[in-house]
Amino acid sequence: MDLGRLSNGERISSISAILLFISMFFHWFGAKTVNTSSLLIAFQGFEPEKNAWQALDYIPFVLLVTISVTLVVAALRTIPEAQLPVSVNGLTAILGCASALLIIFRIVDPPIFYAEGTFTIEGTVQFPMFLALPAAVGITTGGLLALREEGVSFAGLRARRGERGR
Repeated sequence: MDLGRLSNGERISSISAILLFISMFFHWFGAKTVNTSSLLIAFQGFEPEKNAWQALDYIPFVLLVTISVTLVVAALRTIPEAQLPVSVNGLTAILGCASALLIIFRIVDPPIFYAEGTFTIEGTVQFPMFLALPAAVGITTGGLLALREEGVSFAGLRARRGERGR
């Protein structure tokens, strides 16, 4: 394993993937119980906090796929005998972008854990979730930077496609 073979972009995305994985075990959401009835009684209590694995349905699996792909790409780059025929850093960038968008979605719209009758248990966003967002953005940025270091750019791909059409 030769870590010197990693490009700067692959290093950034790998470190970001590790940080995202670690952040998934911290409390992303608090839970508060709210009385939603129209009565003048105001009841509010707090439930235990939940991490990404406990609070979210499918998003942790998307994040785990993103982390896995990012780390596998970096691991394959460190092996001198491994030659990847296709640039997979684009896949890393796309998965990182999707992960960042899913995290933003859950920041804007926290989950509702339980709703029955007049009581609702709503999720409240906690600080570690705001640490997960830059990690996902770091995966995207690292993937794009690695593509650029390989000499692949989206503008170049667009220009080549335009030349073929003429």
